[in-house]
Amino acid sequence: MCLFASAVARADGDAVGRADRLFKEGRHAAEQHDYARACHLFEDSFRLDPGVGTLINLGDCAEHLGDLEHAYGYYRTAYARMSESDDRAPHLRDRIDNIEQHAAKLAIHLEPGSPQGTVVTVDGAVVAMHEAPLHLAKGSHVVLVTAVGYRGMRYNVDLGDGEIRLIHVTPGVPLEEELPTSLGPQPPPPRASSTWTRPLGITTMGLGVAGMWIGSLAGLMAIDRRDVQRANCDAGNACTPAGLDAARDGSTWATVSTATFIAGGALLALGAAFFVVSLTSHPKAITAALGPGSFVLRGSFE
Repeated sequence: MCLFASAVARADGDAVGRADRLFKEGRHAAEQHDYARACHLFEDSFRLDPGVGTLINLGDCAEHLGDLEHAYGYYRTAYARMSESDDRAPHLRDRIDNIEQHAAKLAIHLEPGSPQGTVVTVDGAVVAMHEAPLHLAKGSHVVLVTAVGYRGMRYNVDLGDGEIRLIHVTPGVPLEEELPTSLGPQPPPPRASSTWTRPLGITTMGLGVAGMWIGSLAGLMAIDRRDVQRANCDAGNACTPAGLDAARDGSTWATVSTATFIAGGALLALGAAFFVVSLTSHPKAITAALGPGSFVLRGSFE
């Protein structure tokens, strides 16, 4: 039991020590006018050691940031925890009264019929509807009211120094009331075949034309080589070196010409088939046949 008590006391002492360091860092940040960081440091310190002095400093940095509602709450909590003989009490009472006199007050009333779970935020901070009016700095404020399944509403509120305002809010109409119950006559869906067959057909026909053009050029080269061969070979096929080279090159060009011309014709026929399919809604059957110097497209469509 004694060992346990000692461990608890040591742990508590460590927490108080960390809280004191955080408090001092918060005071230093506040002196540098870095009130946002000061508030975070004071909050961490307060979680470790919830002292009255930390509450007062939390209120001070919140007030400097214009968050009068939190400043008012921190001051009132600290004042309630003070003894009557605390020399900080009169000054703290003055700060509370100053907020009461000069802060704008905004009361928010949630309209009946709003769904359970409706969330109301003021300048991004969630507020509870059962609380007293909010103490806000003068100027513009944004109230957002949201609920699951509802459109949501935004209210822009401009408040003057010491002004008191009551607003009635709602999360808006249910989303199902804003959705159309009927979409009405719809245009026919795009033909599935045309979404890909048309560009594919055009591309394939382009490749086919290119293939046939290459085949034609290769054919011309083969004819040229044949003429050179004839000029350099006799009737018994005895050829000069130039004639032998021409014969060899002519054979190669003839092979290239035949192959590319056939491939180009096939691609041209296939591309035309795809293009025709893209113009129909429901092709039933289509075939393409390549003949000597021509191609034939056969098919039936709905």
